[in-house]
Amino acid sequence: MDKNIMKKSLFASRSLHITAIFLVVISSLLAESASVLKGHVQDEKGSPLVGANVILKENYAGAAADVNGDFSIRTKPGDYTLEITFIGYGKFRERIKLKVGETLIKQVQLKISYFEIGGIVVVAEKELLPSEATTKTRISSGEIEHIQASSLSDVLKLVPGQRFDNPGLQDLKQATIRTSSVDAYTDRNAAFGTQVIVDNVPVSNNANMQIDSKVNTGGIQWTTENSGIDLRQIPADNIEEVEVIRGIPSAKYGDLSSGIIHVRTKSESVQQRFKYKYNLQNQELNVNGGFKIADQFFNYNANFAHSARDIRIKDYGYSRVSGQISHVAKLFKNLYAVDNRLYATRTFDEQGLREGDLYLTEKYNRDFIIRYNHQSRFILTPKQKLDVNYSVNLDRQNSYVKKLISSDNTYISNRMTEGTQEGQYFQSAVSKLWVKGKAWNQYFSAEYSGSINMWNVGHRLSAGISYRHEKNNGPGRIFDPNIPPSITSILRDRPRSYDGLPALKISSGYVEDQITGNFKIPIELSLGLRYEQYGSGNDAFPKNNGAFLNPRFNAILSPTENSQLRFGYGTTSKAPSLALLFLNPIYFDLDDINRFTGDSTSLVVVSTYLYNRENKNLKGFQQIKRELSYDQKIGKLGFTMTGYSNTTFGAFASTIVRPIFLYKYDYPYWPDLTGKTIRDSVYTTYTIDDNTQNTYTRGLEFSVQTNPFTPLNMKLRVEAAYNYTTGDRKGYEYSSTFLRDTLLNIDVKPFWNIINSRSENLLVNYKFEFTVKEIGAWITVEAQQVIFDKSWDVGLSDSIAVGYLAYNGETVHFSEAERMGDVSSAYKRIYPDYWKKSENQTNIWLFNLRVSKSLFRGSEISFFVNNIFNSHPLYRRQRTSAGTYSYTMLNPDLFFGVEISGIVDKLFGKEKW
Repeated sequence: MDKNIMKKSLFASRSLHITAIFLVVISSLLAESASVLKGHVQDEKGSPLVGANVILKENYAGAAADVNGDFSIRTKPGDYTLEITFIGYGKFRERIKLKVGETLIKQVQLKISYFEIGGIVVVAEKELLPSEATTKTRISSGEIEHIQASSLSDVLKLVPGQRFDNPGLQDLKQATIRTSSVDAYTDRNAAFGTQVIVDNVPVSNNANMQIDSKVNTGGIQWTTENSGIDLRQIPADNIEEVEVIRGIPSAKYGDLSSGIIHVRTKSESVQQRFKYKYNLQNQELNVNGGFKIADQFFNYNANFAHSARDIRIKDYGYSRVSGQISHVAKLFKNLYAVDNRLYATRTFDEQGLREGDLYLTEKYNRDFIIRYNHQSRFILTPKQKLDVNYSVNLDRQNSYVKKLISSDNTYISNRMTEGTQEGQYFQSAVSKLWVKGKAWNQYFSAEYSGSINMWNVGHRLSAGISYRHEKNNGPGRIFDPNIPPSITSILRDRPRSYDGLPALKISSGYVEDQITGNFKIPIELSLGLRYEQYGSGNDAFPKNNGAFLNPRFNAILSPTENSQLRFGYGTTSKAPSLALLFLNPIYFDLDDINRFTGDSTSLVVVSTYLYNRENKNLKGFQQIKRELSYDQKIGKLGFTMTGYSNTTFGAFASTIVRPIFLYKYDYPYWPDLTGKTIRDSVYTTYTIDDNTQNTYTRGLEFSVQTNPFTPLNMKLRVEAAYNYTTGDRKGYEYSSTFLRDTLLNIDVKPFWNIINSRSENLLVNYKFEFTVKEIGAWITVEAQQVIFDKSWDVGLSDSIAVGYLAYNGETVHFSEAERMGDVSSAYKRIYPDYWKKSENQTNIWLFNLRVSKSLFRGSEISFFVNNIFNSHPLYRRQRTSAGTYSYTMLNPDLFFGVEISGIVDKLFGKEKW
């Protein structure tokens, strides 16, 4: 039997045995309960609220209302806080007392706390105190529609600390959480470590191999290898809710560092709805709906969106076509629930031929993503459930560049292996390069959860395992070796297939206990432990890329009913990507004989040397998170203050420098290789990534919000976010060329300590909302104030090299005494004074207006104006040489747009199919 199959079978057998024992123990503990709470939940019209969440806060004992609105909870006797919630309805909260052997019956009616504007759900009130220990932001579908978001990226502008930008799909969009932009490596790792989850399944970018595609030129980033996913691929109009976890996450989440963006798409709707958005650069059409058959919901969503980067240039923009179908059912008296979803997205990021372009440049980056998610939920007992998730995702990635390349009589070789052969001279040609990948991601998870009560302390226990298998078997890099995509370096390209690359495998497991009790004051604790291991190769559960044990802890202390203290500590870890583990090899083409005569007697003999840049044992990296918050509610006013500190160790940066030292030979009897003699030597270097990037962030977040008050049912929210980020790379910066050591009389390549960067900013968002149910209107006026946004470099005073690479490949390090002594000028790096200055943009204001208004039955119109006062303050850059004046214009352009939507059922007088 295959060893991998045996290992998988053994793992599955052990997991089943452990799970069975765990369930038996928990079931025996649950049998001790001696009191029963029964009840019925309905709306103001008397209709049952199916799925209403019922919970006893002290021990997390809970239930969901069934199809008749009824619920039943069996628990220990005692005093409890009964809390009943349902989306769009006000919360019910009441103190109750359960006596031994008693069955207490409660009839509860929830009041609607929302109204609709043509399908846009406007929530009247939000909780003023956070209900969970970790800091998170929840964004509803109504808020998403009100800002006319086109993608998930636009939605995230509602998260504190995000600098505002206009909606659209023109540029690549990625997310970072609680990190300011510092340098390329810090930014890349922060985006790579931000996990996006769609309908309980992680959306991974680990298998993206679009490296060296040549499309990322001209200041525009097109591909996302070694970084986070492109958020433009997720349409906003199909989102029911987004939860952004900024603090310490539950132990159920893994393979992340920065934070979590949890997206829940729409389902279980029977309304057919259309929406059209228009502004000068973006157009979007969305239709969605569903129908119900025998308590089973079938839903669909279709979306088309297009953004033009420059409306004056043809075929220069981004287009997205996406669709989703879903099936949700609750069977066997709600004891089994199944959720199947199929997603498909096609994106076109295009740049056509521009008039007057002498290089004849055309390029695109196209993706076709198809994903299937399955979730099964088994209700084992009223207090126990088992969730099983399976997903398979295929992303067919295709990058293309066509460009005229030219040089003054350089040479090329099409040799694919090491050796020597005649090359050919090259002057100019139109090169075509495709990079085609098939990124596969298969995911499986099983999670158990249940609640028990021991010694009047409630425990919500959960445990789970997950396994992810990611690979890329696409055609890879495709081009004619005789017309390479680049000829400006002797480090050359060759075609490469991705078929046969090892897969990345991530296996993990976790346990967690959420504890609720009253120890003089109400306390909620969350204690979790997660184990993750990353690896590539033939083993089923490899860990050559690292194994991490990540504890998580969160707590809420409630000294009074209207105040609470929250704090937490935990670690997270992130796996490396396939593109970091299996870099493209380097082909070093060396001209041994180079006699160009301009006629048939020209001869170039090229030796090809192959350098494998695989980095199979690169480890993942880890982040330590700390958080402390205080929340206070005073009447209709609530405020929160949160301090946090995150430290990232061992993230990825290109700091391993490997030398290449080669001889050029003369072959006097060519093509006979005998009798060769050395005629010259060549020395250069190349780099690969290592775990040498550390990042430290700390910050303070403050928010004040109100519930609606008169006049005009107004709500106020103020959010301030301060962040300080440092990026520290270990390693050295090398001279780009060889320099002459006049004391030793040799050519050297010096290297210095790395110059690192710092960033600090303070942003404040002010939001005034007016909702008038009687006329179906929702008006929002918001302002963003950048109090300061500062950046600077450190390490500029250390200007003496710490060593050098000799021409023969030898690495020499200086002692501190040698560095302080008399050294050659080749080792001195003098920085101009203006490099030591800071850039600091201060007191920048931006104002936006959004209006949503109902029209006739089931329809609405919305419009927005961003940067309504067209404010574009000029900022003079500080890091410029004396006598140079350089300015940049701040704030996005004045931007406006309109949308119209309607519910088809209501427009034509039908409430449901």
